[in-house]
Amino acid sequence: MTLNIHKFIRTLAWFLVVHVTVVSYAERPHFVTTELKIVNGMKGLKRPEIVYHCQAINSGLDYGWRRATRPPFGHSFHVLLEGGQKLEEEIHRCHFRSVLGTADVNIRMTAIDSEICKFRKACAIHEVTPEGIKYHGKEWDFEERYPRLIPRKYLEAKWKPWPRRSSGGRAALGSQRGSGGSQ
Repeated sequence: MTLNIHKFIRTLAWFLVVHVTVVSYAERPHFVTTELKIVNGMKGLKRPEIVYHCQAINSGLDYGWRRATRPPFGHSFHVLLEGGQKLEEEIHRCHFRSVLGTADVNIRMTAIDSEICKFRKACAIHEVTPEGIKYHGKEWDFEERYPRLIPRKYLEAKWKPWPRRSSGGRAALGSQRGSGGSQ
């Protein structure tokens, strides 16, 4: 009889170890990676250079300032996203500068984007053009019974022109110099 009790206690101990391991693993989120691609498409300009800065809002990760001197140069940032039971959205706030002005874009990414991006050609691209920042990629179409990926292209943000610098301040300084020297 004692042999069966020891066997029962050993089996129960293994059951508890396996149960705790499975439950603790199931509650932890898993992480996936995807790419944030930005490409210079400023064709036909005398100065096609762009400068941009991207920062992840939720995680606080700062990608720093980047420069793309001419088309088709750009950068790809590897982004770590939380997947699992909760579908957390990561917002990347990007600020762009060029000779045409400035533009701000909020790029929203989820773990589903990593599934879309498994095939390199399906990754979304944010192209900086003379019209503004354009999105080229695939998005889920939920209007049908079975959602499917469809290619999309649209303008995310237009350029805000640089503020005009008035020459009133410079003229006033020049007139003071001229009047000061004649006295």
